[in-house]
Amino acid sequence: MTDIRYAQCWEDPATLTEGLEVTPKDDVVSIGSGGDNSFALLLSRPRSLTIVDMNPAQLFLVELKMRAIQKLDYCDFISFVGARPCPARNRLYRFLRSSLSESARRYWDGHAEAILKGVIHCGKFEKYFALFRTIILPLVHSRKVVEQFMALSSLNDQRTFYDEVWNNLRWRSLFHVFFGRFLLGHLGRDPSCFDHVSVDSVAEELLRRTRRGATEIPIGTNFFIEYILTGRYQLLENAHPYLNESNFCLLQDSVSKVRLIEGNLAEYLKRTQPGSVSKFNLSDIFEYMSQESFEQTLDQIVHASSSPARLAYWTLFVPRCVPTVLSRRAVSSRAATNLYDLTRTFFYGSFNLWNINYNKLRCRVGVFSENTERFSESRQREPWICTQESIGQPIRKPRTA
Repeated sequence: MTDIRYAQCWEDPATLTEGLEVTPKDDVVSIGSGGDNSFALLLSRPRSLTIVDMNPAQLFLVELKMRAIQKLDYCDFISFVGARPCPARNRLYRFLRSSLSESARRYWDGHAEAILKGVIHCGKFEKYFALFRTIILPLVHSRKVVEQFMALSSLNDQRTFYDEVWNNLRWRSLFHVFFGRFLLGHLGRDPSCFDHVSVDSVAEELLRRTRRGATEIPIGTNFFIEYILTGRYQLLENAHPYLNESNFCLLQDSVSKVRLIEGNLAEYLKRTQPGSVSKFNLSDIFEYMSQESFEQTLDQIVHASSSPARLAYWTLFVPRCVPTVLSRRAVSSRAATNLYDLTRTFFYGSFNLWNINYNKLRCRVGVFSENTERFSESRQREPWICTQESIGQPIRKPRTA
């Protein structure tokens, strides 16, 4: 993978930060993507933050954002990345260029157009939304209607507007075409992203979730909807936290704690010291794994987890629950209900929090498949108890001992 798929993170940073509750004592592992949510976690001043991604281009993007945070003032930073207009992005890039690693420098030297347009717009997913915004949406609603929708200040008004104005036949018809499995897979994501998806109609499910996002979540502070519909962030204090001026100095002071790792998450965790990670931001990586790969990755998460530890992840169409044979207890909790109900990334099927703790009795720790018990022999640890808070999907009940 050499192309940037996501120039921004499309999971709500507020949901993530409230769920993980990172502290200065935490050592965090975070999936890279656009880097935005890793920066949001960095605002809690963890002891360390390691960003992992299999796609080197994603890490080149994160590295460029990091160097821009370190070396530019706030106004130049938000202009350079694309959050505000800027006629001098090439000049700013030349200023930053020498601070990049050789591989990142070589990548960005070959992607001058992305620099010129602003790197937060350069991902495949962001370009997909640009196609929707410039080609599909004008066939349904005028710019005036979009502005009226974005200006609504109450959920009652949003429900009325969506049902009476927005949700017409043309909207539903074009939505089914553009956000169906084929175009979403080829233009927005990758066809392989649907290898483990069994949903009958991806578009119908997304349309249902879109109605929830448009009618049950305040639109005035939903910068995800704002970007999808307008391609900009009018108020940066309501956008990704790393774009907020009040957070900029803290980011500048903290970004040196970040380490970038290219590679598979499970392989990286296998090499880490046991018990060295206390918080995990795993984005939606389990969506693209087989059940076997999912359980193998859990094995390495257990290997790396301290006690206590917490991990957060999202699912889109593929439910991923704690395997019933993995833990002594895997139960649904109401503690995360408000987090999911208020999350601004309405298109996800669930948000999941797992809390990992250890008992006093010592035994081997490992992941079990359904048919074969597979223990990790790397260390002796106490049996772990994993309580799952998964909101948005049914939770599989554990088998009793």
